[in-house]
Amino acid sequence: SRVFFPRCALAPSTPPGAPRSASRSLRAMAKDAKSFNKSLSGMFKDDDENGRPTTPKGRSTAFSAGSTSALSTSSRGLMTPKTPLSALSHVFQARPNYQKLRSAPSMGFETQEDKARLMQRTRGYEITFWKVLTITAILSSSLSFVIDQFTFAVGIYRSHFTTFTNVGGLIGVTAANVVIALIARLIVRTTMECEGSGFPEMKAMLFGHMLDNYLTIRVLLIKAIGLALLVGIGLPVGKEGPNCHMAACIARNLDSDFVRKRSMSATGQDQINKLLLAACAVGVGASFSAPIGGVIFSVELMLPQVSDPTSYWGCFAAAIIGSFVYEILRTWFAGATGLLPLLSTNILPGEGATTLFPFTRMLLDLILGAFLGYLGAYWVKMHAYIAKAFKDWRLSVHKKKPGATAGGQEPLLGEPKKESFPKRCVAAVWNFQWRDLFLVAMVTAINTVWAAKLPFLNGKPQPLLLSNLFDKNLLKTQEEWVRPELGLTGTFAMCAFMKWLTTILALSLSMPTGVVAPTMIIGGLIGRCYATFLPAWLVDTMIADEAGNVPGEDVRGAFLARFAIVGAAAFCAAVCRAFAMAITVFEVLALPNDGIPICAATLIAIFVANKFELPFFDKNLAGRNLGGIPALTFTDHANAPAFSIMKKLNVVQDCLCVHTRLYDMHELLKRHPRVDFFAVVRPLDDGEGVLVASMSRKNVDKVITLIDPSGGSPETRVDLLDPELQRPSDGSEPLVDGCPPHVTPAATVKEVYLIMKVQHGESTVYVTRDGCLLGEVTFTSLMTHEVKI
Repeated sequence: SRVFFPRCALAPSTPPGAPRSASRSLRAMAKDAKSFNKSLSGMFKDDDENGRPTTPKGRSTAFSAGSTSALSTSSRGLMTPKTPLSALSHVFQARPNYQKLRSAPSMGFETQEDKARLMQRTRGYEITFWKVLTITAILSSSLSFVIDQFTFAVGIYRSHFTTFTNVGGLIGVTAANVVIALIARLIVRTTMECEGSGFPEMKAMLFGHMLDNYLTIRVLLIKAIGLALLVGIGLPVGKEGPNCHMAACIARNLDSDFVRKRSMSATGQDQINKLLLAACAVGVGASFSAPIGGVIFSVELMLPQVSDPTSYWGCFAAAIIGSFVYEILRTWFAGATGLLPLLSTNILPGEGATTLFPFTRMLLDLILGAFLGYLGAYWVKMHAYIAKAFKDWRLSVHKKKPGATAGGQEPLLGEPKKESFPKRCVAAVWNFQWRDLFLVAMVTAINTVWAAKLPFLNGKPQPLLLSNLFDKNLLKTQEEWVRPELGLTGTFAMCAFMKWLTTILALSLSMPTGVVAPTMIIGGLIGRCYATFLPAWLVDTMIADEAGNVPGEDVRGAFLARFAIVGAAAFCAAVCRAFAMAITVFEVLALPNDGIPICAATLIAIFVANKFELPFFDKNLAGRNLGGIPALTFTDHANAPAFSIMKKLNVVQDCLCVHTRLYDMHELLKRHPRVDFFAVVRPLDDGEGVLVASMSRKNVDKVITLIDPSGGSPETRVDLLDPELQRPSDGSEPLVDGCPPHVTPAATVKEVYLIMKVQHGESTVYVTRDGCLLGEVTFTSLMTHEVKI
C-alpha cells in the first residue's frame, strides 16, 4: 500500500555539468508525481464510500488543500491597531519573516557590478539612518523643552495657592487640578498605547520587533499632551520614560518608508533597533542634560544583546545633540522664567566632603545604600500590588441579570424588548466607564491636599524640589517649612511617606507616567531623614579639620545635603536597577568628591534590591507574561543550561522523517495545531533521530498542497532532503531549511537567545547531543518564561 516517488519524479536527472536552471520546479515534480501515483492507485487496500483510499486501519485519509490551510492557520492572536498592554506577549508569537539573501542566479549577486550596487544601497541606508537619528535628537529634545517650560510655569503659579492657610484657594486649586486630570484621562483613554512609562514597551521591542501601533503620530501627540497636563498639576510622575517613547515615535515617523523597507531585512532590523536605542539615549540625556548617563542607560537597557560601534556611537551622538539643543533652548527662551535643570545644587566642589575619616564616611554611605536598596525593592513590590488592584477594579464590569443580553433582549425572543427613555438614560449612566476617572480624580485630590499641608512640598515642581533637597542652606530656613508638631525629622519623614504613597498611586493610573524623577525625590527625602539621625558630635568629627576646628554652617549643610544626593541616586537605581542613575547624578551635579560615595551606595543598593524583587520596568514586563526578559537580564536564569528549559521532542510523534508520507505530514499538522516549525530527522534503530533539517508549518502545508491538491494520494512518499526542496531552481523561497540552528545541552539560555537574535528571525533553536535531537527552545517560551526571585 506504500507508493514511493520515483527519483525522476522528485529530482529529474540532468546531464553532468548542466546548469541548475535545467532542473524542473516543484510544481513540475508534483505534476509528474500525480500521473505516476494515478497509475498505481490500485495498490491501496480499499476505498471508502467516496472512492478515497484508506489506511490499513480503515480510517479515511482524504484531505484537501483547504483543510490543510485551515490547520496551518495559527490560533495565536496577532497585533491589532489597539493591542491591550496585558496582551503584549503576543508580539513574540508572530516574529517577522525576514527576506534572506540567497545566491540564486535570479538574485543577481554574482558580478562586481551587482556587489557595488548592493554596497551603494547599503551606504544610502547608513546615510538615511544618521539623518533620521540627528533629526530625532533635535525634535525630541525640543519637545522635551516645551513640556518642561509648560509644567514649570504652571507649577510655580500653582505653588502660590496650595497653602494650608488659604483654604479657599486650596479648594479652588484642587478642583482645577481634578478637572485637568480628568481631561487628560479622557484624552489618553482614546489611545491606550499612551498609557504607562514607555520603557517596558521599548525594551520589549528591542527583544522582539517594532510595534508600529505604539509608535504612531497619534501616540506621540496624545502622550505629550497627557504628560504635560499631569506634570503641570503636580502629580508625582516623571517624564524620562515618556520622553524615550516619544523620541521613538519621532524616529519611526520621520521616514516611514525607510523603516518599512529596513524592517523586511535582517540588517535593516538591526538599524531599527539602533534607532530605538538612540531614542532612549536622547530621552534620558535631554531630560537630565546628561548625555553620558543617557548612553549608559541605553546600554543597560539592551543587555544582554549584541552591541556594535554603530549603536554605541549612535547613542552618544543622539544624547549629545539632544542635550546640546535642550541647553540652547533653555538658555535662549527660559532665562527670564528661571527654568531649572532637573538636578541642581549650590554645593561647591570639596565642600563638606573633606574628612579625616574617609572609611567612616564610606561606611555611612554604604549603610544608606543598603537600606535604600531594601526600600526600593519593597516599593516596587508595593507598586505592583496596588497597580494590579487598581487595574482589576477599573476593568471590572457590572454583573448582568441572569438570562438577559447586553442589549436588554431576552435570549429566547426574536424581537428586542423596548425600554422607556428614562430607563435607557439610567442604563447609559450605569454602564458609563467611570472607574478610571474616579481613580484619577481621587489620586489628584489626595496629592494636592496632602502636599498643601506640607510647606516643604507646597506644590513645587520637581526640579525646584530636588534643588531644595540638594541645597546646603536648607536647614537655615527650616522655620519656614518645618511643621512644629512634627519637628525637623518628622517633617522630612512625613514628606517622604507622602511622596512614597502618592507616587505609587500616580504611577498605578492608566496615564503617561515616568518613575525616575519621583523616585529621586523619595530617595533625597530619605537621605535627609538619615542625615538628621546622625549625632551632632559625629557630624562635627567628620567635618573637623586637622586642628580639630569645626567649620561653619555652610560646610555642615553641605555635608548633610550630600546624603540627599547619595540617597536620590541609590533609591532611584534600586527601583530601576540602572547604574546609569548614579552616572547621571554625578555628571549633572559635577561634584568630584561625591563620585565614589554615589557609585558605592548605588552598587550596594542594586545588589540588595536584586535579592528581593525585580526592577520596576521588568516587573511590568513579568506582569504582561514576558518574564523571560527580566529572567535573561537580572537573574541567574540566563546562565542555566539549555536542556533545563527545552521542550522534549518525540522523534515519532513530533518530527518529520526524511522519507515521509503526505498522510504523516497531514497528521503532524493536526496533532500540533500551534507549532510553527517541525524538525526533520533521520530515525535511528535506538529510537533517536539525527537532526538534518527543519520545515515551517506554512511550507509543510505548501508541499502537501502542491503535490496532492485533491487529497487523493495520501500515501505518497516525499524525500525532504531533495535539493529541489532546499534550493528551488526557479529561485523561490526554500521549503526545507537544511541548516537549522542548534546548540548542545550545555549551552546557556543567554547563548540560545543570542543565536536567535543574531540569526535574525529564527524563532526555534534545537538542542542536540552528538547530532541526535533532544528538544527545542522557541522564542515564545524563552520570552514568556516565568521569572522568580
